[in-house]
Amino acid sequence: MNFSIRDVQARCAALGHNPGPIDGIMGKRTRMALSVALKAVRGSEVSHLFHHSGLRRVHLHWSGGAVGVNGVERTAYNSLVTHDGARVQGEFPPEAQARYAVGKAASHTLNFNTGAIGHCVDAMAGAVERPFDRGSAPMTPRQLDEFCKWAAEYSDKYWIPINRYGMPTHAEIQPIFGIRQKWKWDITWLPGMSKPGDPLVVGDRIRAMISERLPDVRAAA
Repeated sequence: MNFSIRDVQARCAALGHNPGPIDGIMGKRTRMALSVALKAVRGSEVSHLFHHSGLRRVHLHWSGGAVGVNGVERTAYNSLVTHDGARVQGEFPPEAQARYAVGKAASHTLNFNTGAIGHCVDAMAGAVERPFDRGSAPMTPRQLDEFCKWAAEYSDKYWIPINRYGMPTHAEIQPIFGIRQKWKWDITWLPGMSKPGDPLVVGDRIRAMISERLPDVRAAA
């Protein structure tokens, strides 16, 4: 399985070893971070830093959809949570993302799908960022809770750290990884917020919620 330099940089950062900017360049800081990361896992090659499935991130999305999951949404994401907190599997299983190809895996993030699970809150139809309008199907607390629990299960199953480099929101992809997106603002609003917030701040809040659920997930495993 092949891993790009950007994959290696992101993985080193996710494991707590700073590679410098995630820019796809194998510079001195990246080489040092890779060396330290391999020593930490007692590995001898890049693949030893990753789960054997090849999965390395969970991208957190909202669908922009109305109540009820449709076929387009199931094709676009690997997993979705409905307004009432029910789980819906996407057309493609998470493992399909390891060897991403159009039509054979979920295409949820522009130019950044390989190795990334597309995990989605099915909500926010008609929502507008500025001036803010929650739309006709805003995310619900019950939905968010189940979304975070499922993400915690992904973390435990696939060795995916719950941090900005392992579980970014769609709105964080461009600022963190340098992969240009098309004005995505999911997820920058949560139930109880009066307006969207800074992507990194809201992303950190979601990850804190996911981390809170991890002990119970591990206890139930």
